[in-house]
Order: sequence, then C-alpha cells, then structure tokens
Amino acid sequence: MKIVELCTSSGWGGLELYALNVSEWLQQQGHDCLFVIQSRSLIAERLSNSKLKTASLRPRFRLFPFIAARRLARLLDQQQSELLHVHWTKDLPLAVLAKCLSCSKPKLAFIRHMALTRHKRNFYHRFIYRNIDAYLVITKRLYAEAERFLPLVKDKIHLLYHGVAELEQADSISCDIFLLTHGLGKDKFRILLPGRIEYGKGQHLLLEAVNLLQQQGLQVEIALMGHIMDQAYFANLQKKIKAWGLRDQFHYLGFVDKPVYIFNCFDAIVLTTYAETFGLVLIEGMKCGIPVIGSNAGGVPEIIEHGKTGLLFEPGDPVSLAACLKQLVSAPDFCKSLARAGQQFADEVFSEQQHYTKLMQIFTSLTVHTLH
Repeated sequence: MKIVELCTSSGWGGLELYALNVSEWLQQQGHDCLFVIQSRSLIAERLSNSKLKTASLRPRFRLFPFIAARRLARLLDQQQSELLHVHWTKDLPLAVLAKCLSCSKPKLAFIRHMALTRHKRNFYHRFIYRNIDAYLVITKRLYAEAERFLPLVKDKIHLLYHGVAELEQADSISCDIFLLTHGLGKDKFRILLPGRIEYGKGQHLLLEAVNLLQQQGLQVEIALMGHIMDQAYFANLQKKIKAWGLRDQFHYLGFVDKPVYIFNCFDAIVLTTYAETFGLVLIEGMKCGIPVIGSNAGGVPEIIEHGKTGLLFEPGDPVSLAACLKQLVSAPDFCKSLARAGQQFADEVFSEQQHYTKLMQIFTSLTVHTLH
C-alpha cells in the first residue's frame, strides 16, 4: 500500500511519537510509506539518522495553507498515494486542500488524540470533515464527542485504542544504580509521576497528597520526570516542598529519553492530570507490572477499573489521591494483586499488534473501496 503519513507539529510528545512509530511500522511491514514532517522540528531531529523515507513542509497559514497544500499534493502524486494519514488537528486544512488539489485523490484518515469541546458544524468545518474518509478516535469518550460535535456520519468514526509493545525493563542491578544515582532510597515506597511540568499535569496535587500522608506518619518518596514547561510553576512546587519539609522525599529526574525502562524501579505510577484524554503512561506502567493511579476523568476510567486494575481519585482532589496512595502503601498484598490484574488487562486490551491489525483493517477497507 502507498501511504503518506502527515505530522507537521514542531513539538515532541505522545502524538508525534505515535506518528513516527506508525510510519516506521508501515515501512517494516513492506508498505511504501512517506513521512511528511516540518523541517527544524523535534521530529526532524529524531529522524536525522533514520532510514525512513521523509519529506518536509513548513505551512505558514494554517487555516488556508494553499502553498504548502500544492507542495503536499505534488508529493501525494509522486508517491501515487492511496492513503493520506493525518495525526495533528492543525494539519487537517492542509491535508484536505492537498487531497482536493492532487490527481491521485487518496483517501484521508485522521486520528484524534485530544478532546473535543464544541460543535464544529459551520460551512468551513463541514467542508473539512466531508473530505475525511475515516475518523479514528482512541477512547469511547472521543467517539461520543465526535458523534455530538462533528458533521460526520457514524460509519466514518472508528474506535482504535492505542497499543503498547513489549517493554524492555531495567534489571535489579540497573535499578539499584539508578536509585543510587538519583538519591532514591530502596527502603521507602517510591512514586513516579511522568509528564511535562506544568499546572495542567497536576504535580502540585501529588505534593499535597504526600504532605497529607506525612501528617499521618507515612513516609514515601516521589519523583517527577519530564521537561519543565512552566518555570514559575516549578518554582512554586519547590517552595511547597521546602515549606512542608519534603526535600528529602522529593526528586526531580529531568527529561528521560526512555522512561519506561526504569518504571519497574518504582512502586507506583501516578497520573494527576485534570482530564487526560487517554493516559498511555498508565498502560505502560500496567504492562510493566506496576500499580497505577489516575484521575477519574477523560479517558482514564476506560483504562482503570477502580480497585481491580488500578485506583482512581477525584480530579483535583489531593485528599482523594492521598487515600489511594495510602491503600497502596499500607497494603502490600493488595498492591501486588492490583499490579497483576492491571498487567493482564493491559496485555489483553492494549497490545500493539492488536492496534496495528485494526488500523490496517481500516486502511484496507478504504483503499479496496477506492479500487472498486
């Protein structure tokens, strides 16, 4: 199959990583795949030594990117593309214009990673969504939002849960070295919160919850991992750490290139966002055999069944989060059973092979329809 993968985002996160992973997987499976990205982007930096076939664009006018669309249309025709797969919402106008301008007229599939909050049924959006042949969503909540807010017929909307590959994990010696290097103790309950350091990710909630545990006589260690996106927010976290006497219990690990590798060096993975669309890090933690805690909002309840595959706390509520943490710290057997059940569930529902199989079924159904 001849496929063009499109993602001109300049950032680097789950969306961009997924676009890269899909492109590499398609190439490995023998498909003729062209990955179109933005030059001078973080994706481009990571592809500097890659064998993946790529092309670059720099769209200047997102709502009507005519010049970039002509360039993309030429790429589609040169590729004789059967399918254009779009990952970033801001690329939709570019993709639709390119599809209309191209001679090959590929089918257009778009995968939605973020929540929808308002109706998009005006003339402009009706034009955009009329040209989408498959609208993929990663949670049931996003499926419902697509039905509610978008001018799409139901047959075009497809639920496609993310999948996670088998994960390489640190052995006990590597964990010991990692813990020693970062000043983490082996004899305390260790909690990891991965994610960008900013208010929406809710790191302050974990600090408040740990402070509550400390007042109850329970000592734990917490580690934050990720880029600092808001320096003022991080400075405020440090003030709270000092005021509450949590310096010895707090560790900032910075950005870690392969965070999953050291997940099993911790006793729990926590995601404190107010409304995470999906929560891939929770699935990765589960597959590593680590108990997970997430906020009871967004797509997280589709991953965690409270008390069976993980624990849910009420969004923005440090008291609720502290109660969940206390359950894990105070009951080692419950902690282990939760981890086992979570791992089994993640292996069954969120396997990478299952994800790609369904993705290719959708792609094939679109292109077969084109050929006939």
